[in-house]
Amino acid sequence: MEEPATTLEAAIADCGLLLVELEKLAGHREDALTTLRAEAMAIGQEARRQHRAGGLDDAAIAASLVDRAHAVVVRARDAVAALRQAPAYRAAVAAHRTGDHAALARLLPTVLEGLEWVAEPPPLYHAMSWMRRNRPLPADEVARHVVQAREAGLPADDDALAPGIDPELPAVPLASEPDGASPVLLRFEPGELPHAVFRLRLSGQMLVHVPVLRAPFDVVLPESLDPDELGEVSLDHPRYRESLVAALGALGFVARAA
Repeated sequence: MEEPATTLEAAIADCGLLLVELEKLAGHREDALTTLRAEAMAIGQEARRQHRAGGLDDAAIAASLVDRAHAVVVRARDAVAALRQAPAYRAAVAAHRTGDHAALARLLPTVLEGLEWVAEPPPLYHAMSWMRRNRPLPADEVARHVVQAREAGLPADDDALAPGIDPELPAVPLASEPDGASPVLLRFEPGELPHAVFRLRLSGQMLVHVPVLRAPFDVVLPESLDPDELGEVSLDHPRYRESLVAALGALGFVARAA
C-alpha cells in the first residue's frame, strides 16, 4: 500500500495535469477553471504546511487532503471529458480523420484555445534529430532519418498537455524559421503543405493538423549555428556539415544552405 504522502503527491500532480488540459480546450467555463485551480493550490499549500509540521504522519490529516485532491481530480476530469464529447469536438475529430481540411479550418479554433487557421503560411521548418546523449549522431544515420521522413512522413504529436494539440486531434509542429541550433532542417514550401496549417496566437507555434505529414521538402544545412542556442553542445560545425552533405548526397539529396 502506498504511503499517504505519496498518494497525496500523485493526486495533486493529477490535479495540475488535468487543469492544463482543461485550460487549453476552448469552451471551458472560466469561473469553474478558476475555482478548481484555487482549490488545487490551496490543497498544495496545505500539504506543504503539514509536511513541514510533520502533520502528514497523521493518517487522518493525510487522508482528508487526499480526499480533497481526488474531488478536484474528479471534477476536472469530468469537465475535460464533457468538452471532448461536445458536438463541435467530435465533428473536428471526424474532419481530422477524413482529411476534411475546410471543415477543420472552421472547427478547430472553436475547440482548441488560441488556435487560428493560416490560409497562406510561410515556408515552414522541421529540425531533424541529430544528437544522442548530447553528442552528434553519425552523418549517415541522420541521412537515413531524412530518408525515413521522405518515405514515411512526419508523425503527429498527440500530447494531451500541448497547446493546440489533443489526443484525437494530433498535429505536426513546425517552425516559421530555423532555430539556430539544428544543423539539419527540412523546409516545406507553402504550396506543398496540406490546407491544415494553424498558428497558436500566443506563441506563434505553427501546427499542421494531419495524422502524418507527407509532403515534399528541401533539406537545409545552415552555414552557421548560433553558439548561444547550442549551449554546452560541442560541435565542429563546418566539419560536421561537410559530412552531412556527403551522406545526404549519397542518398540522392541535394542539401541547400539556410
